[in-house]
Amino acid sequence: MSVLVDPTRPAAVELNGQNLRRAAFLAQDGLVLSCTLAALSQVGLLAPGGTLPYPDLPEQGIGALRVALRTLSAQGWVRDHSGSAISWTDAGRRIAPHLRHYLLLAEFLVCFTDTDARAWQRPWSERATDLFDQLLRHALHGWGLERLPVEERAIVRGHLDGALVMPLMLAGPTVVRPSGAGELLEATGWTTAEAQRMAETFGMSASYLPMFARLSEMLRGTLNVRPEADGAEWHVNRAVNVNASGAAHGRYFQDAQDVVLGIFDQEDLARQPQFVADVGCGNGRWLAELYEAIRTRTIRGRHLDAYPLVMVGVDPSGPALQEARTLLRRRNVPAVLLPGDVAEPEQLAGRLREQGLVMEEGLHIRSFIDHDRTYRGARRAPAPGEASAYLDPDGHALAESAVIEDLTAHLARWRPFVTRHGLIVVEAHSISPDVARAHSGDMHGIAFEAYHGLSHQYPLHHGAWQQACRDAGLEAVTHEGRRYPATKPFVAVSLSRLLPAAERRLPWPVPTEDGTALHHLLYRDGDLRQPRFWCAEPTGRLVRAAVAAIERRLATPHGPRCLTLVDYGAGTGLATIELLKALSDRGVEQRLATTGRRLKIHLVDLDSEWFDQAKHLIGYHPWVQFHHLNGADGGFLPLDEVVPPADVIMANMVFHLIPEKAMDKMLSSFRGALRPDGVVVWNSPDIASGDAASFLFHDVNRAVRSTVLHGPVDDTIPLAARQIIQKVRATTSPELARRADRRILPHAHEAAALHGRFLRHFDGVYEHANYEILPDELLDTLLVPSNAAEYFPEISSRGDRELLIRNIIPRVMNTFRKLPGKTATGLSIRWTFGEYTMWPAGRKSATG
Repeated sequence: MSVLVDPTRPAAVELNGQNLRRAAFLAQDGLVLSCTLAALSQVGLLAPGGTLPYPDLPEQGIGALRVALRTLSAQGWVRDHSGSAISWTDAGRRIAPHLRHYLLLAEFLVCFTDTDARAWQRPWSERATDLFDQLLRHALHGWGLERLPVEERAIVRGHLDGALVMPLMLAGPTVVRPSGAGELLEATGWTTAEAQRMAETFGMSASYLPMFARLSEMLRGTLNVRPEADGAEWHVNRAVNVNASGAAHGRYFQDAQDVVLGIFDQEDLARQPQFVADVGCGNGRWLAELYEAIRTRTIRGRHLDAYPLVMVGVDPSGPALQEARTLLRRRNVPAVLLPGDVAEPEQLAGRLREQGLVMEEGLHIRSFIDHDRTYRGARRAPAPGEASAYLDPDGHALAESAVIEDLTAHLARWRPFVTRHGLIVVEAHSISPDVARAHSGDMHGIAFEAYHGLSHQYPLHHGAWQQACRDAGLEAVTHEGRRYPATKPFVAVSLSRLLPAAERRLPWPVPTEDGTALHHLLYRDGDLRQPRFWCAEPTGRLVRAAVAAIERRLATPHGPRCLTLVDYGAGTGLATIELLKALSDRGVEQRLATTGRRLKIHLVDLDSEWFDQAKHLIGYHPWVQFHHLNGADGGFLPLDEVVPPADVIMANMVFHLIPEKAMDKMLSSFRGALRPDGVVVWNSPDIASGDAASFLFHDVNRAVRSTVLHGPVDDTIPLAARQIIQKVRATTSPELARRADRRILPHAHEAAALHGRFLRHFDGVYEHANYEILPDELLDTLLVPSNAAEYFPEISSRGDRELLIRNIIPRVMNTFRKLPGKTATGLSIRWTFGEYTMWPAGRKSATG
């Protein structure tokens, strides 16, 4: 059969890079949406014209329905899935004429439901070929989407084209493709080698077609996802799923490998792990790659005869363990393979003892397995109006709070066994529907939520994951963490190294009022083991760059005898505190002793209660010295007059506070303070980047002041707050406004302009990443006493300032939460990071 492409159909785009990722995400969403819509149709619940009362289904059916409706809600087609009615949105009603394509596509896709490893290698059935031919005619004529808005048209076309292409791309090389397949691939852009590689990830969703084919039975409450008595899984093609996961997760494994290599590249070999244990090891590929990297790239690898290393693979699947055994033997990797479940660490400890291994002496790693644990918690139904979409082991709807409690208990069971070397975890996270529908095509979220929810898996959003780790007594090593993607207002995947918090204890503070307030903004309850999430990872990323620079110096045989690091604008010491943790974790003290070198960390700031707090917190440490920037004339002293020549200058959350007119002078003093090949590393949450899908740290604060000075005043604001607003408006003046502008610059520096100023003195680059901040953290920012006093100088009473701020911030937040930069629970803040080095010798500064 030959079908001419309709000339009115938009020309196929070339699929590569981000464009290709978007096409792959939309394809998998298309598969899941098609099957979900088909199942709803089969049980009489597909009514996109209006609102349908919640049906009278068994409890198991209601649980599955909540997952199905979350899928449609995340796409923006239904309003929510909280359990009162199925209410379609305007976008859902616009899609109604095209549902027939999704339903026909579902008929085609469920022809591929075999669960054995060679399922996609077989010839297509006659029915699959006939359905493909019908769908192909629609696809090559653009699916008739002309009346949809342009953006919706692109998404729907991505769903339908992509899901139709998936079986073609997954078919083995010996499978005869139906007539017209080549035309479709050419028209949709799935013909390049890069597209072929990306198509390997399709199996993540396609492997669950056996389950989606029977979703209508789950909605009726007559079927639940349980393994067979012999352990076989009817609902997923596990071999296809494992292969697809390996193709999709390469970047995460590479970043995790870098963390592992750092642990095995420390000089005190006796303190290193005796073994590496991967729970959920699958075919053992990650263990083999890690062993080879450790052997060839670390200090431990050069001393394996004296300090041998064993790789331990743990998996509940016997066939997976056999594959791992074969692979590891072929690659000459010393290994122990054990059956085990991630939910049973005590049982694993016993099996390791039988092999002569002490569980606490190993480094424990795992990827995408914690959300797939056996659920052992309370079976608590969601509260009325709660939009959770989890199933308990019997298929009943499960409250998110119960899932969080279960994860906390699960991690707490692991805590006693990871006290020495920690736990390296790569984990996937859920994305709330309101965030997902604003980023359709930017993530794997819609498909991910559906097949995980229906198959009794329990991913949580990143904030809940972080809090569960902390509540279980495990603290993330901030400088070793990663999140993906870095520049979107959501976290789909995270990489964490978790250590028991008590193992990383530092002294408690001696309080000063203003210093304590800022310290509590940075650390939960002032506990130095627990940096607050809004600043923990951005500071950790800065610390990671500083540690790398120090280690490069240590690796230079003829480098300075005393390494010098400057923490510029140190405040209460956040960056240095996290740096000291990182240096301890990396064994830098031992390496300094081995090489006969010393390290000094010079904290530099204005004399203030904030800086006094830093002295109370870490003034005891022998590496630390403090310097004031206050000049005799009341101005700032140049950095090169304050500290000795530095190898690294670190500036954590500083540059957005520096007025533009002072920036060049400051950077010139940085240049004068650096040694040759010295490095400046910095971050800031308030540097403008032109990104509309995120906010700057002080945007809310600026909006609060603007609202007080110029916003409408009505009865929704309490009388006491209205009276304070009237007082502010009556007493403000240009002089007071300038005072407020010194605390928070009225217009943030532009990233490109700041980079240009750096290039007058240094070579380097900058980049951006997004991190979530919660409403109470934004409130705490303005409630730091000196912040509030300077930002609202018209109000002399601290009590009045706090009353006003507490009443205005909710109004501002309601406005911000309607904009694209919102997250599930807060706002996405755009951070800027820079790393710059000294110019080569002989090159002159543009200012000198």
